[in-house]
Amino acid sequence: MNYQTTVDEIIKTLEDLRTPKRKEMTRRTAPTSQRVLGVTNPDIQGVIKALRSRYKEWTEREWIGLCKALVDQGIFECQVVAFEIISRDRKLLNALGYEDVKNLGRNLDNWASVDHYSVGIYGVLWGKGVVKDHHIEKLLRSDKVWERRVAVVSTVALNLKSRGGNGDTPRTLAVCEKVVDERQTMIWKALSWALRELSKRDRDAVCEFLEKHGHRMSKSVIREVSHKLEFGTKN
Repeated sequence: MNYQTTVDEIIKTLEDLRTPKRKEMTRRTAPTSQRVLGVTNPDIQGVIKALRSRYKEWTEREWIGLCKALVDQGIFECQVVAFEIISRDRKLLNALGYEDVKNLGRNLDNWASVDHYSVGIYGVLWGKGVVKDHHIEKLLRSDKVWERRVAVVSTVALNLKSRGGNGDTPRTLAVCEKVVDERQTMIWKALSWALRELSKRDRDAVCEFLEKHGHRMSKSVIREVSHKLEFGTKN
């Protein structure tokens, strides 16, 4: 199926909704090599709602094909549309194979894209067994910071009820242990998030982890996770 006409229409709609203020904010907070149009999240949700209504007869494979085509455009907002369509639809998530997941993970070069993909798609598919432990281990060995962040943030989905997570202390801590020595900002922030999310499920395990590895970890991680354990908030 050729999706180009539909993709072109989506891009035109997004371009009509863009604002300089939103474009500048996105470029400042989540720098990316992708083209940034500058469309707000509510407007993006409106575009998705219209798409779902217009193509409600499409099969799961047709929707996945469209999402891949959107990611291929190298436009930040097209990527957001693709991730939102898939991550909010259980049938689409269940229809994904590992090659689909890899294909959707192109152009991950900023924290916003990485986190959207990791929590909404990659981590969910890890919990379902489509993404395997050895895929996560390979990401953790990567010299690319964004690939390592995908691995760490994906643990959030394992423990987040809204993403189908039932809690997975062993796999979460196995990943966290691999990055306790990291001082790269994007990784220690991901580590903090992973531990804080697990603390809602297994407080004792996180306390033990801090006790064992605290001397090796960034002080910022220790501060944020300890505050979460004591007060229920990040800071």
